[in-house]
Amino acid sequence: MSDRVQAVERALLLLEEVAASPVPPTAPEIAQRAGVNRATAWRLLSTLEHFDLVERDPLSGRYTIAYGTVRLARATDESLLIRRARPALERLAARTDGSAFLEVATRGTLVVLDEARPASPVHVDLAGIDVPLHCGSAGKLYLASLPEQELADRLAAPLARPTPYTITNPSALRDEIDACRRTGVAVNYKEHQEEWCGITAAVRDRAGRDLAYVNLTLPTYRWTDPELRALAPLLKEAAGEIEDRLYVSRRSGTE
Repeated sequence: MSDRVQAVERALLLLEEVAASPVPPTAPEIAQRAGVNRATAWRLLSTLEHFDLVERDPLSGRYTIAYGTVRLARATDESLLIRRARPALERLAARTDGSAFLEVATRGTLVVLDEARPASPVHVDLAGIDVPLHCGSAGKLYLASLPEQELADRLAAPLARPTPYTITNPSALRDEIDACRRTGVAVNYKEHQEEWCGITAAVRDRAGRDLAYVNLTLPTYRWTDPELRALAPLLKEAAGEIEDRLYVSRRSGTE
């Protein structure tokens, strides 16, 4: 703690509390949750507001994250997330002999940031492969994160059916997506290519919003649908490990 500036640390704690709250909080609520004196919290929130990091509603007095954080996010180096996730990906690949991927959503599509390959020579390479969102496990989780109207618009559009196993019925797909929202896990069994199946868990922030996705892709000649679904605890464990490394490292100052 000796190498930290207390005022800066407290300000960032307040910022995290605003970001983590599902409902815009008041200054007293933020101060209480962060364990900061109310008078100090007022001054720090005023400073954050000056730099456009939080915004205070003049009528309700409640705070939300402001656009200044978007400017900062655009300058984010993805290598930090990759380093924190790498050990979990390597363990997944080693334990299942499958290909483990770290993916993020950007502009309505999923981008692979990192991959841990299995020891087996048989593996899938997602580079350059366009997987429709409703055909992949990571895509289903991304759809589950969308606002209701945007999701409804996507389900109303024509859906590609690359294999006989692809779910294109809007009602059935909606049921799958609702299950993804509840569990934080999604599966794809032969829905994009019959030779492959996949299972994905969401890496989420303190407010329950998706930050990234941990995907495990496996050959269907070695894995049945029930066996794939039985890997859900393993995927959730990997996602939880990444969440811990992202959050705890900020508190401890370690990698």
